[in-house]
Amino acid sequence: MTLKTRLMTAAAAIAVTAPIATASTAFAAGFALKEQSVSGQGTAYAGVTAGGNGDASSMFYNPATMGLVTGIEAVQTATGVIVKSKVDSASATRAQRLGGTAISGNASPGDIAQDAIVPAGYFVYSIDDDLKVGLSANGPWGLVTDYGDSWIGRYHGIRSDLRTYNFVPTVSYRINPMIIIGGGVQIQYAKAKLSQSSDFGASRLGRPGALDVKSDVTGDDWGWGVSLGALIEPVKGTRIGIGYRSAVKHSLTGNISFTGLPASLAGALPSQAANADLITPEIASIGLYHEVNDRWAVMADVQWTNWSRFKELRVNIANPALNSLTEEHWKDTWYYALGTSYKVTDKLTLRGGIAFDKGAVDVEYRTPRIPEQNRYWLSVGAGYQVTDSLRVDAAYSHVFVPKASVNLTDDLTGAEAGRGNLTAEYKSSIDLIGLQAKFTF
Repeated sequence: MTLKTRLMTAAAAIAVTAPIATASTAFAAGFALKEQSVSGQGTAYAGVTAGGNGDASSMFYNPATMGLVTGIEAVQTATGVIVKSKVDSASATRAQRLGGTAISGNASPGDIAQDAIVPAGYFVYSIDDDLKVGLSANGPWGLVTDYGDSWIGRYHGIRSDLRTYNFVPTVSYRINPMIIIGGGVQIQYAKAKLSQSSDFGASRLGRPGALDVKSDVTGDDWGWGVSLGALIEPVKGTRIGIGYRSAVKHSLTGNISFTGLPASLAGALPSQAANADLITPEIASIGLYHEVNDRWAVMADVQWTNWSRFKELRVNIANPALNSLTEEHWKDTWYYALGTSYKVTDKLTLRGGIAFDKGAVDVEYRTPRIPEQNRYWLSVGAGYQVTDSLRVDAAYSHVFVPKASVNLTDDLTGAEAGRGNLTAEYKSSIDLIGLQAKFTF
């Protein structure tokens, strides 16, 4: 095996296996992770659907952009996600029919989000000038929020943990000098853990607050979907990209376990089978890339996400009396981004971008598991051609998140009866620091 072959094989292996090494968990739009391209992050992902970022990482958003790759290319990204979502001075009371008494516990759990590193990897091989094949590995959906077992909203949720791993074999083909099409198959693994407490004293003993029982539900599943796209270049230097990623359906199967019961009652709630359905929403996007001159380019992206699929969070237990239901009522969302890039020299490119990311849930349905809100992006980035075969990109984004509130009322009717009234306010922000390497052969 020649040195070139060994390097190419190593780069491909790193690119498609790195997402296995680090969990993809972040507080993002809904539970979507946009952090799949550092070169794209520099423009707040404006133009990525049209391949405006200039490397194979755009195939996550539009598989047809693989057709812009020449030769063999491997891209590895890593984005540090620094999340703050702070809760102070929340309040919780029992339903009026249970006396309306205050629920004891920690009213200020502080930062309930979790920082993470989100990696992604891409590999593209050119069979000829028109036909390309590739493979990508990503974590497109993820979330972790954790309030601690003693917080006053524990009956609504304690820990929410979702992690996904996506592997997408992809092919693109240039039909004519103007049009490229592409498609791939999403092979997705998902695993989740949900924790919360129940007021066992109120429901079983007639003494509200006398006994809390914590439940932990875990489950996982494999699912599949498709990724499709087209790239149109009506004139040289101007491209329009259209991308689509389908929904992926999961039936997460696992078990539920209980803690907090005294020994005399332990047999009443044994560990048992549990399952929950999860559908990651489909995403459609359109992107524009236009070269104003040989140094300066402008770009835009619009993305639609079908969050209205997320109507409820239902957990089915072997003992149906223990089934859990949380109503969500999410809405479809839109993401709008504008960006620009400027080639300072033939080796150095600077980028900038802004974006608006619409929240998916109205305040009356917002829950502490995912305290969702609008987001405003401001991004900068740079790329440098280190050698003929190595390019390095870096990016920084600050995501401004307005204050969000949770206001849940318990009248002892409906699916969430007995969880109590809860009021909480969230002060949140997100910082993203990305680093990317592109290898060409």
